[in-house]
Amino acid sequence: MEAGKLDLEILDFDLRVMIEDTMDVLSYRAHEKGLEFACQIHHDIPSLLRGDPSRLRQILVNLTGNAVKFTDTGEVIIRVNLTEETKEYAAIHFSVTDSGIGIPPDRMDRLFKSFSQADASTTRRFGGTGLGLAIAKQLVEMMGGRIGVESEKGKGSTFWFDIRFEKQPAGNLPDISIHEDIRGKRILVVDDNATNRQILKEQLGSWGCRFEDAPGGYEALNLLRAAADREDPFDIVILDMQMPGMDGETVGKKIKGDPKLKNSILIMLTSLGERGDAVRLKDIGFAAYLTKPIKQSKLYDCLVTVVGAPYSSAPKFDAPIITRHLLSEEKKRKTRILVAEDNVVNQKVVQMILEKHGYRADLASNGKEAIRLLEALPFHIVFMDIQMPEMDGYEATANIRNSQSKVLNRDVPIIAMTAHAFKEDRDRCLNSGMNDYIAKPLNPAELMTLIAKWSTI
Repeated sequence: MEAGKLDLEILDFDLRVMIEDTMDVLSYRAHEKGLEFACQIHHDIPSLLRGDPSRLRQILVNLTGNAVKFTDTGEVIIRVNLTEETKEYAAIHFSVTDSGIGIPPDRMDRLFKSFSQADASTTRRFGGTGLGLAIAKQLVEMMGGRIGVESEKGKGSTFWFDIRFEKQPAGNLPDISIHEDIRGKRILVVDDNATNRQILKEQLGSWGCRFEDAPGGYEALNLLRAAADREDPFDIVILDMQMPGMDGETVGKKIKGDPKLKNSILIMLTSLGERGDAVRLKDIGFAAYLTKPIKQSKLYDCLVTVVGAPYSSAPKFDAPIITRHLLSEEKKRKTRILVAEDNVVNQKVVQMILEKHGYRADLASNGKEAIRLLEALPFHIVFMDIQMPEMDGYEATANIRNSQSKVLNRDVPIIAMTAHAFKEDRDRCLNSGMNDYIAKPLNPAELMTLIAKWSTI
């Protein structure tokens, strides 16, 4: 490995989306080994940053992949914490902790050197780390950060790194607010794994929920009955499927079979979903069924969905059970997209891409039409062509952002679409009040990334 073989690029990206997507790549192997695999991203961390998401993903995959490889039982946990923040920058501490074989102190200094292995017998049993750690070290240092490891042989390891990222401009960030329907809801978290309980409690607390936790089914039932007797029942119970003593499914049956407890909404979390689970759980009375690792965004969407009719109060058995697939489709169905583009062929291309991914869009042929539609309908995102007759994209954006504008949402995210790919073109778009930029011809993957980034549904 020679200096100069690796390079960096600076892009806008969503840190939470990047980490959760990375977990999807690694989760199957972890759960196949029977490991708990979770991620704790502190709620204070700004999501929208500038840096190299591909290289950051590469570092996380290398460190987390090694943790899974060298851990036979227990857990692998990714933690992300904010260490310093200014108006322009955020310094972030990443760590990957496992309960694996650990590393002797006298061998840790060799870990980040090319082709070095901590122990020959370990290499034979598990396979080596190869260039992974050496590359991770080089990438972290190229980003101006530092990397290290803490470990005790036989008790596991924590690999960590610190990187400072530039924050995306505040004026370009989507407005994300907590849904009032879940604020103040009383939620019981039931899981035998203490780390999972802690992660869920931190997420719930950041959303304004009231919460308690229990390490098992018997403790959960006692808490539920005591709360019902105090006339302060739990609105929602989040249950882990695989627990010793009494599994989540059995706890759910007992809750739904008890007249005092049956109105609590039940959500099941499981590491490895199997065919038939959703139907069986729906018959018991569960409102939702999510597979681990649990994404913060999916848990949030799930809670917002289940507290609304027909799941609240007394769940109806004709209501579909909430799954991660249903949540994704529901979000797409609710997202209202406006495409302002004068070229009919280009209109059809954008419409076809959106429909293929489950979205629908309204079309406008110029800026004036776009403004009329925005005055009539509450759109969540606008894709705005720059060069259009009657009123171009710049003038339309200026009209939308004007404090005297009659559009329903003057802060609606506006994404510029243009064939001009120079930096000065991008800067002009952002300076005119647009939030982001996509070059023509449109890349479908990039289009979907922008929708995920800017839609606040």
